[in-house]
Amino acid sequence: MLTFLPLVPLSIFGTWLAMIDLKTHRLPNRIVGWFTLVELVTLGALSWIAIDFGQLLTALGTALATVGMYLLFYLLSRGSLGMGDVKFAFPLGLCVGWYTAEYWLVAIFVSFVLAGFVAITGLVRKQMNRKSRLAFGPYMFVGTLLCLAAELVT
Repeated sequence: MLTFLPLVPLSIFGTWLAMIDLKTHRLPNRIVGWFTLVELVTLGALSWIAIDFGQLLTALGTALATVGMYLLFYLLSRGSLGMGDVKFAFPLGLCVGWYTAEYWLVAIFVSFVLAGFVAITGLVRKQMNRKSRLAFGPYMFVGTLLCLAAELVT
């Protein structure tokens, strides 16, 4: 039962942040910070109970790698990707690293595929144009969820 505990803050904060991003195209630092803190405390407590901090270290490493990748995307995108997305990547990377560190790039890839599909669909249906803004946080969240669901089901 404790195995699924890290999914609770992921579900609550991820949904909250995705909804905010859809409405405002912002991921507030305060909420991302609380998400990160709650996730770190949850993972730390689980590591303490198990007296094994290897999984926590893997999660931290994965989170840092995820932030590094999103930071690179931020620098290359010339403003298309926001710093909020880069910050949001840390707690999402923690969750992916806790359950399945080897799929951290898959979670990122799925996020971009989902956003790309929505963007192309919007362009084809003439609901968007090339200058339309697309909130990326929800796709990061759903991409992470899909990656974790695939791992937890197998």
